[in-house]
Amino acid sequence: MTRPRPQVIALILLGLWGAWLPRPSEAGQIKLSPIRIDLSAASPVGVVTVGNPSGEPILLHLRLKAWSHRNGTDEFQDSRDVLLNPMIFELGPGEDQVVRIGLTHPLRGERESSFRLFIQEVPDRASRKQQNIATQLRVSLPLFVAPKDPVPPDLAWRLVPRSPTELALLVENRGNLHAEVFSIAVLRPNGEPVTAIDQRVYVLPGQGREWVVPGGTITKEDLLTLTANTRQGRVETALRLGSPSPIEEALR
Repeated sequence: MTRPRPQVIALILLGLWGAWLPRPSEAGQIKLSPIRIDLSAASPVGVVTVGNPSGEPILLHLRLKAWSHRNGTDEFQDSRDVLLNPMIFELGPGEDQVVRIGLTHPLRGERESSFRLFIQEVPDRASRKQQNIATQLRVSLPLFVAPKDPVPPDLAWRLVPRSPTELALLVENRGNLHAEVFSIAVLRPNGEPVTAIDQRVYVLPGQGREWVVPGGTITKEDLLTLTANTRQGRVETALRLGSPSPIEEALR
């Protein structure tokens, strides 16, 4: 089998699923390159190289799901828009497998389409028959299909009350491409931090995210500063405490 090209390789070590394991086995390991896939009408086919750096064979099953946000959580649905080949395979120690990923037809939506490629270990029969817990691996990679006329992410931020002591920090992506946010900081006028969020998230086009942050003594008169580090660069905007919209109230 082919060897991966020298590019960014993710090494994922998965822990155990379950409670008590009399004779623990080695945790599953795979190498993935690249760690995200970008397709378009001009480039409808991509590849992912999956490697097994461990000393044991591993059987893997791949699935692809359409990906969206709803009410602050990720949702996944079956999709026939993208094909995988192969979908199930075994890797011996030190072996690699090239997985080809391609569009079944042109996607003509005005917004970028988002998917997740799930890679899961299939436990062998011996492990299933034993009373101990088999080590299993499950990871996922993002896959994006660009629209015909891409528009950069346009992030709109809001800060609204959630409880007497908590606020909700909301962001909406008004562009038609996803945004990738690495970290967020909210500061008072004197530079004192209100909150710092060190969390990598995707904000899909036409959708939003929410974080709960401490409210403390913040009032509607306070002019706060939000800074966010994103894949597109650093974002800075002024924030004031507002009132939840009827839609936001209905979602709570």
